[in-house]
Amino acid sequence: MTRAIGVGLVTVLVLFLAPAVLAESAVEMREVVKLEEIDIGLEGASTSPDGEIVIAYGAESSIYRIESFTPGNNSDLYWDGSERLLDADFHPVGQTALIVGEGGVVLRYIRTNNSLESAGGEVYFGKTELRAVSWNGDGSWAYIGGEMGWMWRARGIEGGGIEVYPIEGRGTSDINGISCLSGVNICVISTSVDGIGVIDADHELHWVGGTGYPWVDVVCPSGGGDACVSISSDRNIAIVSINPFDVSSTEVSIVQLQDIEGQFNGIEVQSDGRSLISMVPFAIIEHDLGGRLSFPWLENPDAVDFSPSIAGERIVSTWSTGENTGWLITGPGNIVEFRPTGEDSSNGLLGIWVGVVVLGGAILLVASLIVSSSPGLSRWLAIKIGSDEERGRAQRELRRQGRRKKRA
Repeated sequence: MTRAIGVGLVTVLVLFLAPAVLAESAVEMREVVKLEEIDIGLEGASTSPDGEIVIAYGAESSIYRIESFTPGNNSDLYWDGSERLLDADFHPVGQTALIVGEGGVVLRYIRTNNSLESAGGEVYFGKTELRAVSWNGDGSWAYIGGEMGWMWRARGIEGGGIEVYPIEGRGTSDINGISCLSGVNICVISTSVDGIGVIDADHELHWVGGTGYPWVDVVCPSGGGDACVSISSDRNIAIVSINPFDVSSTEVSIVQLQDIEGQFNGIEVQSDGRSLISMVPFAIIEHDLGGRLSFPWLENPDAVDFSPSIAGERIVSTWSTGENTGWLITGPGNIVEFRPTGEDSSNGLLGIWVGVVVLGGAILLVASLIVSSSPGLSRWLAIKIGSDEERGRAQRELRRQGRRKKRA
């Protein structure tokens, strides 16, 4: 292929990758379900391992059980408390969930009868504001983190009690997120200032990097290998690559998304290796752990066009009902369905991603090098987006290659 053609193809790649190219959202908002007619002050939600139910929680000890595929089927789970509930996580078996919040409160949700019971309180955690909870891979222990770096491991014992031990080597800033790998007993924590830590199978905490960043959440997507994704409020994404045989050698790579406005608010797993990052103002970005790339998913102007009032709310969680479908839930208690734009959603999102949030200027150089060093990619691009002359030349080259293979 001539130099002019190669430059043209690189230009097209640059147009695809440039942050100045603003596309319509990859998904559109559809059905809306209201949990209540008033603002109920939700803080988040947790989905059961089988994906069938969601537990939403928030102000005044409010807890809602929601059927994930049909959110109109929901119920208010009454608990006589006034604490603000801040995080929850289902046990890997899926029959119970722990919910934590202000004043050292820990509640246990029991799925078989949709009931709640106290699983901890001031006697174990003092008046600490508990901000994060996650069960380890085999469900033998739950890690609970709170304000000022406080962190414990806990599990239920026979007779309905709880066994609690503090984690040594903690930091001094708030623990805002905990997530654990599936299949191994290794967990990752994210903090306001102290950075990112990894808890090994022996409950030892290892600080691995990211000090000074305002990390607000972390997830360990299934299908992502031994890696987790942490986000900061100032639009940084950290890939935490864990060595399960020596977690102290864990590597943390950090990039900041450029040319976007707003702050990161939370992150939830969407499908294998893919997560959705919610933003303020109202928007969602998809992060692909395997490709180490981030894509526009739901853009604020489209949310405003759908509903100015909902677009003024804060997204507190999302959950998946399929590879590119699901629901988001807002603080006031509005649940909104999202699906790929257009009539036919079976083709996935690749065909409608026309803008990519660039992780750094070096990606343009990488694109150029890929095109120049890969004749196959150059031919593919020529056939897809080249001129008639370029397309014809590429097709002739493919035919010649086919004849050579037959002779061989």
